[in-house]
Amino acid sequence: MVAPSPGYWHTERVRTDSDPTRRRISPCVRPLATRSQTRNVMSRSASPSPRTAALLVVLLVVTLLSGCRALRSDEEPAPVSQPETRERIDAAFSDVDAPQAAPEVASTGCASDASPHAGGISHARAILHDRLERTARVFIPSTYTPGEPMPVVFVLHGGFGSGEQIEERSAEFNPIAEREGFIVIYPDGVASDGLLKARTWNGGDCCGYASEANIDDVGFLMALLDELEAELCVDTARVYSTGMSNGAIMSYRLACEASDRIAAIAPVAAPQAFEPCEPTHPVALLHIHGTDDPNAPYEGGEGCGFSNFAFPPTMEGVELWRDANLCEGPSADLLDLGDGLCQTLGSCERPVVRCLIEGGGHSWPGGYPPAINLRRCEGGQHSTDFAASEVIWRFFRGQAR
Repeated sequence: MVAPSPGYWHTERVRTDSDPTRRRISPCVRPLATRSQTRNVMSRSASPSPRTAALLVVLLVVTLLSGCRALRSDEEPAPVSQPETRERIDAAFSDVDAPQAAPEVASTGCASDASPHAGGISHARAILHDRLERTARVFIPSTYTPGEPMPVVFVLHGGFGSGEQIEERSAEFNPIAEREGFIVIYPDGVASDGLLKARTWNGGDCCGYASEANIDDVGFLMALLDELEAELCVDTARVYSTGMSNGAIMSYRLACEASDRIAAIAPVAAPQAFEPCEPTHPVALLHIHGTDDPNAPYEGGEGCGFSNFAFPPTMEGVELWRDANLCEGPSADLLDLGDGLCQTLGSCERPVVRCLIEGGGHSWPGGYPPAINLRRCEGGQHSTDFAASEVIWRFFRGQAR
């Protein structure tokens, strides 16, 4: 498929995730051949050429590192929370909603009567920023109506992942966006020049190519938001960011450097791993982390991953936001859901909430299980009963600039 030119919207496929029970094949792994075709090939050539073998190894490594894995024919999609679970989440997070609903702030795109893109569909997007073609996927719910502002949620993939991977295999935000009425942006980090073409975000000191090359990811994400606000009817007071691992660190960086545009963030499975952080406006924070995460240890230290990065203790960054948001008083339990416990960290100008997944590892709670870890990192289980995406959206819904 030819990449779309900058500023061009392309409908990659018509689909909606409003039916979360529908089985599907992982979009991360394209079937190269059927089993019978593979047997036929192997019968003709029992010993593949060195080049073929090397390519197969590279494909396997890229697949595993990006968080993708093939679905078995009998495997169900990731668990989706039931209505009664959503009711519990809704009741709990009403305690940290803004005391008064902030008015909508319409973007320039609200002046248009046109509906430029079909709803309920993921669109591919490309823009030129800092002499690089940058890409993203955008999900617009079928309830989108010209002239009626909608919130926007950035969902940032982890290191070696992609926007498509986190859209389809991890976060499962599209069904929530379709139900609740908000736009989701799944941007792509910059790929390295090496053989693996691993995508990463410039999280300051971490991690990988984007950090080493000092890629302007904050500028890219804000430029992407500028274009969407000009074309779609966006509520500019309700722009949020969440992300997994390296994407969590990038969400923290957005809050630090674009606090005039980001109302709230919800990092998952990585701490704020850079300094300085000097926000000009308060930003609401919901941090989700497994207590036994081997890749980004909650207590800090070098993780068992490919970054070889020594992470700071998670609470160091959280405490910074407690200070920035003028929090006072003791912590209090907010939500006890499965193996996750969420607490408010005092009474704040903008809420600061920490959700700890007891025994949790390096994955998106309530999403699909993580890929095989080539480093064979020990520790941490995948949580299937803490609906992270539902919790994140409910938190976002109550926050505005």
